[in-house]
Amino acid sequence: MMQSSFTLLRVKGIPIGAHWSWLLVFGLLLWSLARVLFPATYPGLDDQTYLAMGIATAVLFFASILLHEIGHALQAMKEGMRIEGITLWLFGGVAAFRGMFPSPGAEFRIAVAGPVVSIALAGLFGVAALAGDAAAVPDPVQGTVDYLARINLILVLFNMIPALPLDGGRVLRSLLWKHQRSFALATGSAARAGKAFGGMLALVGILNFLAGGGAGGGLWLVFLGWFLTRAADGEAAMALVRQALSGRSAGDVMSRDPVVVPPHISLEHFLDLVMSERSHSSYPVVTDGAPVGLMPLRRAGQVPAGERAARRVSEVMLPLQDVPVISPRTDLRTAFEIVQDPPGRALVIDDGSLIGILSLSDVVRTIEFEQAVGVRQETGTRRVNPLIWLAVGVVMLVAAAALYHPPVVVLSPGPAFDVTEDISISGIETDEVSGEYVLVSVQLDRPSALGAIAAVFDADKELRRASEVVPPDIDPERFARQQRDLFNESQQLAAAAGAAAAGLEVTVDGDGARVETTVPGSPADRALRAGDVILAIDGRAVSTAQDVQRMIGSRPAGTDFRIDIERDGDERTVRVTSERLPEIAEGLAGIGVAVSTRDLVIDLPFEVQFRQRAIGGPSAGLAYALAIADLLDDTDYASGRTIAASGTVDFAGEVGPVGGLNGKTAGAERAGADILLVPSGQADEVGEGEDVGVHAVKDLREALEVLSS
Repeated sequence: MMQSSFTLLRVKGIPIGAHWSWLLVFGLLLWSLARVLFPATYPGLDDQTYLAMGIATAVLFFASILLHEIGHALQAMKEGMRIEGITLWLFGGVAAFRGMFPSPGAEFRIAVAGPVVSIALAGLFGVAALAGDAAAVPDPVQGTVDYLARINLILVLFNMIPALPLDGGRVLRSLLWKHQRSFALATGSAARAGKAFGGMLALVGILNFLAGGGAGGGLWLVFLGWFLTRAADGEAAMALVRQALSGRSAGDVMSRDPVVVPPHISLEHFLDLVMSERSHSSYPVVTDGAPVGLMPLRRAGQVPAGERAARRVSEVMLPLQDVPVISPRTDLRTAFEIVQDPPGRALVIDDGSLIGILSLSDVVRTIEFEQAVGVRQETGTRRVNPLIWLAVGVVMLVAAAALYHPPVVVLSPGPAFDVTEDISISGIETDEVSGEYVLVSVQLDRPSALGAIAAVFDADKELRRASEVVPPDIDPERFARQQRDLFNESQQLAAAAGAAAAGLEVTVDGDGARVETTVPGSPADRALRAGDVILAIDGRAVSTAQDVQRMIGSRPAGTDFRIDIERDGDERTVRVTSERLPEIAEGLAGIGVAVSTRDLVIDLPFEVQFRQRAIGGPSAGLAYALAIADLLDDTDYASGRTIAASGTVDFAGEVGPVGGLNGKTAGAERAGADILLVPSGQADEVGEGEDVGVHAVKDLREALEVLSS
């Protein structure tokens, strides 16, 4: 049993505690929520808010686990079983039962009690999340309840996998027990399922690690798989022990006619008696044939030698009320459970008289003997229907596929929203936009094997190798941060381009183009690395990231570029030859590098602020530039229409290529768009829509002309 390092509280007499390993998991969960999940999902909040969200969510999550285990415990008490306690530890929580399940039905009811509680919690938090979304509650509250709804549902699904010792494994054992008419055989079958699933988890963990999923998640699954395998072995071993003891009573294996001592003799006399008799560790204390207590040798030894002559056995012994008492007819399996607790012995009494003593060593000798000669085979048992194992295997394979994340990503239509709601301009007069400018985004997901299979059959989704989209040598958190930085920069550049298109004076400057990532296998990947700063190309100074895009994109594939860079404080020159990069933009030349402007400075004749969005990448620039131009210009470009757009934009208004255009028409149609504007040369990459007119534009001015016409 997993022992608690400290006790938290008691519920109906059940001690609830935590093992020290729980503190480690609590800290890791808190860190991942406050530093990774919530900042990525709800950007724009401060660190203190993320920390508060993480603490509240972690505490409520472990409270959910406790309620899950309390559900098991209360049902077990209702079935007449003894509950020793509930412990939070490395893998969540565990309720410790003492004794044999009364029947297959009792084990089934106990096993499903916990998942029923978790389902209720998932429903409760799910309803709260839906209500919060409808009422537009603050993001910290919405994020907390949404996560708790999802994690409780995941907890149910994982726990119900038919693999002992998971709840689903106990459900499987109860069904097999009823079918096979043997607890031992059912346990062996369910334990084999547990070992098989444990092996699957370990294999999935290794594959996830090799696929670039990170050491943490992969090693965690390996460790969890090892634990499930060991726990399943333990369950099977205990079932064999119980089978070895079945059909026997305490009277069959007890030590008869034990050496007894009277309560009135001194401890000195008692120790002399022990030395003269065959040595035992404990002796029954008897008066007129009736037991009154138990005298452990250890308790006598704790009394100082000088006091032993004056102290009596009755003063030091364990009184009868503190000593387990059983009948010779007590089932040996029940007696085994009793003698596992201190003092490790039970007095065997029949009609008020002591007839023997049962120790843990007596039971262990019986188990060893049965194992030596072979555990007796049970009669009346039945074989398991092979269809049951087929169903169990299918469930395990589906679970493994849900946990395995192959090295692929899925590009699908992402959020589509009116960007005019994000823009707040002050210090200059603006016009109201009569229509909508909709950002059509692409959502990037690292799917499980199940998700990848589903994406193959979804026309709106595109399955690609992860190495084509996410650099393998960069951790996901850093990549997500870089993409958010590019999105924020695209908003600032859109403001500059939109202001310039409206005839306002704008100044943009920077101190070079910082390399964020390179496409694996691309020309840039062989010469540049993240953190390099491009200072000049073919002798022409580079101030902003847009300078790099313009200088390289204006030359045909196969052009050899001399690039001056700054790396780790030193300046050097590298040579890179451009080529066609179909994975970035079909038919367009490039070197395969994502850059941002170092020390970007944009001087606008007004103040502009943008709402934070959980979106990354620079492809939102065109939509924001169109909306800002419409706000600043007297011309009504929208004219009551819904205009969707996707494309990068620089401060001069040039529209650059973007990836993932395939399927964006579906996103535009769902947003009710009348027009979809895309970069010049990429119209062929966009799917055809029934109600959306697709227009390719080379710059912001051409886009505005399309809208005006």
